[in-house]
Amino acid sequence: MDTLEKIDLSQTKKIELEGSCNTSDEILIQQVNHNIRLGFRQVKPHNINPNMAILVCGGPSLELTKEALIRSSWAGGKIICVNGAYNWCIENNLKPSACVLLDARETSVRFLEKDVFGCRYLLASQCHPKAFEICRDRDVLIWHACSGGDQEVEVINEFYFGHTFPVTMGTTVGIRSISLLRMLGFNKIQIFGLDSCWLDDKNHAYDQKENENDKIIPVWLRPDGRDDKAQRFLCSPWMIKQAEDFLELIKERGNLFELSVYGPGLIATMLRTGAEIQLETGV
Repeated sequence: MDTLEKIDLSQTKKIELEGSCNTSDEILIQQVNHNIRLGFRQVKPHNINPNMAILVCGGPSLELTKEALIRSSWAGGKIICVNGAYNWCIENNLKPSACVLLDARETSVRFLEKDVFGCRYLLASQCHPKAFEICRDRDVLIWHACSGGDQEVEVINEFYFGHTFPVTMGTTVGIRSISLLRMLGFNKIQIFGLDSCWLDDKNHAYDQKENENDKIIPVWLRPDGRDDKAQRFLCSPWMIKQAEDFLELIKERGNLFELSVYGPGLIATMLRTGAEIQLETGV
């Protein structure tokens, strides 16, 4: 990110993005149809519990906030990882209590290769069947993202006789995981690696080939009336959408949980400053 003493606000504009799934509805529904018949228990609403959830996403700030993450873990927080952050935690001697997977592509199965004793695997029903196969002897719960729209909802409701609890807000696993954790009874959540921006030429704390060719867009955060405190971030389109989804989640459900977001990323800065995302004109 960059900071400037003064910027020309005429060179910025508000940004609006629409999210889309990286897998066709047809494939999503096929995989859901298969996976819901494997016999795994559904995620269901739980009563509030006193434990702190530590949600570990894959953003590049993980290395910068590792000591704070370790302290939170030592204080008794439960580490819940998404995607490649699961392996990052294992490699950094941090034991995951749970791993969340949303992505429906077969390539995402690689995140689950290592088995951690005592870890629970929270797999979306749209995940590739190989994800459930690799976790067949583990503690698995299935949850429903309903990315395939109304047809997918009908398939799920028909199979479970309407006794379902979809987790539908957000376009990324990081945002969905917040509502998922709330459903599991966690209302106090510390979040690491949910940056929604590049830091030091990195888009993740680890190599992630799916994002190697991401487009990079410069955006600004400007606190109201404080042009001198404006900050410039480099983001991929999905990162901007994720940040917007986070704000929408806070506006609609912010009374349901207490969130702390760590690091110097876009989302943490938005929370701290109250600034809106503005896009440079001509981009």
